[in-house]
Amino acid sequence: MTPPSLLAPVLAIVALLVAAPGAVGAMAPQDRPASIQFELAANNGLDARLETFDGKVVLEIERRNRIVSYEVEGEATEAGLKARFGKLGLIDVAFEPGNTRTFKPPKGCKGDPSTFSEGFYVGTIQFTGERNYVRIEAARAKGTMSVSRPQECPKDRRSRRLQPLPRPSPFSPLQSARGEEASLFVSSRSCRCFFAAYARPEDENRGSTLFLGAKLETREGMEIGRATTVEAGPSTFTFNHKAGTASVDPPQPFTGTATFKRRKGRDLWRSTLRVPLLGADPMSLRGRGFRAHLARNLPSD
Repeated sequence: MTPPSLLAPVLAIVALLVAAPGAVGAMAPQDRPASIQFELAANNGLDARLETFDGKVVLEIERRNRIVSYEVEGEATEAGLKARFGKLGLIDVAFEPGNTRTFKPPKGCKGDPSTFSEGFYVGTIQFTGERNYVRIEAARAKGTMSVSRPQECPKDRRSRRLQPLPRPSPFSPLQSARGEEASLFVSSRSCRCFFAAYARPEDENRGSTLFLGAKLETREGMEIGRATTVEAGPSTFTFNHKAGTASVDPPQPFTGTATFKRRKGRDLWRSTLRVPLLGADPMSLRGRGFRAHLARNLPSD
């Protein structure tokens, strides 16, 4: 599967599930917050994955270079998980633990042990994507659960908790100190969408170009992010930093081309680009509402 973190710059869903000491101490064992992950079977050649982060439940659905993320509030405890995705679906499952590993507090620290369990989630799993692009229906899913419990340690000792690994930056593997790099970033507030092209350097030469188009929306208590990515040769993104010009010609599944020119007053962006998205109409990058920016490296998160 494509790393879920591809949506991180726009979804802001990178988070660690850390229990609040005061709240956890007052909870019954079945109510302690938990970090949950499991894969789901989907139709139409799609892959699906569910994860919880800091009280949020994120369902990610992917096919090759296209991905959709649905983020909702949910209840994730040692007993299981319950989350409603508007009219699209419901996941209400109980956790049946199997193999469990226990992590005791470090020497000199006090607190209950943290745990990591493998097992099955059993109950209701139903989800139908917009325009029926995907259907998920199951009564059982294999997954994992980690529970991080608070610990009290002397001031000279660090408190350790069992935590899910943070999601990496989607572009971090592409950073390089060699070769010439560039990023073209295009966005529009009116549609909460953006397009980015990144020239990936390798050694002393241009290596390849990464294209990313994404769109956000809020509906029925869900934060929905859709993104499409593709990697192509260096000729698909040409640029001149000194002149402040650039042109892009991404391959399928993107269509169209675009040019950029830096100038006084307002930069010039001309585009016929269209980005296909799972469960939605293609995103058009044409119009005066889009603003483009050419830089020597990636825009900061």
